[in-house]
Amino acid sequence: MSNQDQPIRSLFERRYPAAVEARDAEAYLALYTPDALWIRPGVSPRRGHAAIAKGFEEMLDGQRISCRFTADEIERHGGSATVLGRSDAEITPMAGGESRRQRFDALWIVRERQGTWLIHRQIWTPTQ
Repeated sequence: MSNQDQPIRSLFERRYPAAVEARDAEAYLALYTPDALWIRPGVSPRRGHAAIAKGFEEMLDGQRISCRFTADEIERHGGSATVLGRSDAEITPMAGGESRRQRFDALWIVRERQGTWLIHRQIWTPTQ
């Protein structure tokens, strides 16, 4: 991957997991285009900031998530790019109890808006 891919890699590997781990809905939503599509396993697709905010709240309800993201492929297409990657998360119940590991494969379409890369389409699937 080239140096020009670094801002996209940073979005995937640093900015996104930091917002999740901080449970920071404002920082999380700032990573998405206004008309973003968010598809997570087991729930209906969410479109737009309001729906994604509700999904983020539901995803974190009662649990803390510590995650590591790795971008395996970044392919640029002018002002957009596709990212194929994976995450490894440790999910811990806030009320106590045993943590569990969850791995996901991810496909993102990102767009550049005013010099910043944002998530436009995000699709997750559990790794078997």
